[in-house]
Amino acid sequence: MDVQKLEMDKTQAGELYTNYLAHRGQMTANDRAIAAIYKRIAAGKLVIRALASITAAGVNAAGQPKLAIARADEKEIECHIWSNSCRFEPRTRGYVRARDRMFSVSMPGMQSQTPNCRAVVPLIPVHLRPRKAIAKYHVLWEAEWNSYPVDPYLLRRFGEDAWLVVASWDLTPIERAVMSSKLNA
Repeated sequence: MDVQKLEMDKTQAGELYTNYLAHRGQMTANDRAIAAIYKRIAAGKLVIRALASITAAGVNAAGQPKLAIARADEKEIECHIWSNSCRFEPRTRGYVRARDRMFSVSMPGMQSQTPNCRAVVPLIPVHLRPRKAIAKYHVLWEAEWNSYPVDPYLLRRFGEDAWLVVASWDLTPIERAVMSSKLNA
């Protein structure tokens, strides 16, 4: 999956993080966000811009987004499509207010006549699944709106559009077969 990475030399990121910490009392919210990114890069972690990655990936031949995102504890999502934007939200009854459960993304070229679509949120293999607080994690994947995805990312959000990649994996044919049977159930 092609994503927008925030990357630089680890040593340089560490030095910049130290510089930011030396001025902790004068830091704005933006400064804290920048320092948090430097800290993770200095630790050798992969940091991406998930929402920007969805926009950059664009739309498929049917006019639907190529990438999708959902909170890790969701079962299914719906993608509501408008002109030049879309919104991913859980497939539930009632109104969803939680900021970490709905994601509006700018999508130039998206057409409002494209039908809304839905997808099953990818399975997180048990050995990669967070043991606690799974609601604090998100899954980003290549949206195959009519079949089960192959290579998702498990993310932890720590900024507006700064996401730590906690894990990435390829689902096995067995995992895909079991989960694909849930699509039409």
